[in-house]
Amino acid sequence: MIDPQRHLKRLIAIAAVIYPISQGAVFAQSPATNRPDLSGFWERKDDVGSGSFGGTLERIPKAAIQPEIIAANREAAARQARGEVVSLGSKWCLTNQYPFFMQHSAAWDIVQSDNEIVQVPEVHTFPRHIYMDGRPHPDAAHLQPSVNGHAVGHWEGDTLVVDSIGFSGGAGTPGGGRVGPKSHLVERFRLLDGGKRLSVTFTWEDPSIYLKPHTYELTYYESDPGTYAFEEYCHADDPVQSGSVVEPPQK
Repeated sequence: MIDPQRHLKRLIAIAAVIYPISQGAVFAQSPATNRPDLSGFWERKDDVGSGSFGGTLERIPKAAIQPEIIAANREAAARQARGEVVSLGSKWCLTNQYPFFMQHSAAWDIVQSDNEIVQVPEVHTFPRHIYMDGRPHPDAAHLQPSVNGHAVGHWEGDTLVVDSIGFSGGAGTPGGGRVGPKSHLVERFRLLDGGKRLSVTFTWEDPSIYLKPHTYELTYYESDPGTYAFEEYCHADDPVQSGSVVEPPQK
């Protein structure tokens, strides 16, 4: 798995993320000593014997959602069962929207400082910036929707609490939920087993989608030292991009 050239690419990529947001300040090698250090490379595992990563998500409680969202989900499932293509995002290398990389099998990296935490995913999307300097969310006139939304965080004891708004919308969540432009997400990050595991609890709120807040928990495992992300190849001219590893029934 170790490839010096890819290792160098990862270091350059992380530096490119950090430098613009750290002008005039030095990014700390580790956060303040009284805060848990979440830095590391984290990935999901099938720790419940589901047999697949999709199976682990099937164990998440179903979201209580509006009737029109239920109808849309059923229609998408029916089309997929008929062998129709319901999403062209991977073919055209579109940026995956949050929380896609958090529920994917691919790992993601955390780079942590006192004033900011950055999540650098392996899958095709942008790094996620969590501002820890006490700033509020922008007001409605200045909030620019984005695939990761606008995230601000603070510590409550040993738990990192992240509040996010401003999503561009269109993504799905485990349990059959959706993400819309008005969705509000609160996450709670907490280390377990002496830092070997990371628990993240998600709570989504959006009256246009959910009948009540949708809460679920995902657990991530710290990768071995020296593990790092592979560059995810994606090119829209590649016919494999529009194929499937497991060919669905076609008509």
